[in-house]
Amino acid sequence: MKTNKKEKVIKELSMHFEEDFKKTLPISILPNGNVVYRNYIIEQNKQGDWTINNSSILDPIGTFYLKTSALMAAKAYDRNDLNRMFEIEQLDRDYKKNHSDSLIFANNLKKTKDFDRYLILLNKLENSNSKVEHFKEQISKMFKYSFV
Repeated sequence: MKTNKKEKVIKELSMHFEEDFKKTLPISILPNGNVVYRNYIIEQNKQGDWTINNSSILDPIGTFYLKTSALMAAKAYDRNDLNRMFEIEQLDRDYKKNHSDSLIFANNLKKTKDFDRYLILLNKLENSNSKVEHFKEQISKMFKYSFV
């Protein structure tokens, strides 16, 4: 009898948390990892980027490197805030560029044998990593202000 009461309390708490979650984040996550925001579906394409799709539009509305950016852009597009959407696209592009650069520099750093080249690559790697962290922080703040 005690376990039934605990199960009932746990179910009530989970329903309450789910309602609060839906109020703060009006999204649904599909079993395949895609995200639905209102009538926009954010899904991964063959290249690994995230696209914003709408059933009434054939082509994707936008393509983003990060799922978070795609979700924010879907909200901006839904509100017809195109300036915000372009700002999100720019942040996402900057993040992708610097993240790709840091992966390339890290890979080349492992292969180099020349000490001078090693120092140059290390400097570039540190610079691109700091930019990645900067853009990640900006995207996180923007996401927090958009949905919380």
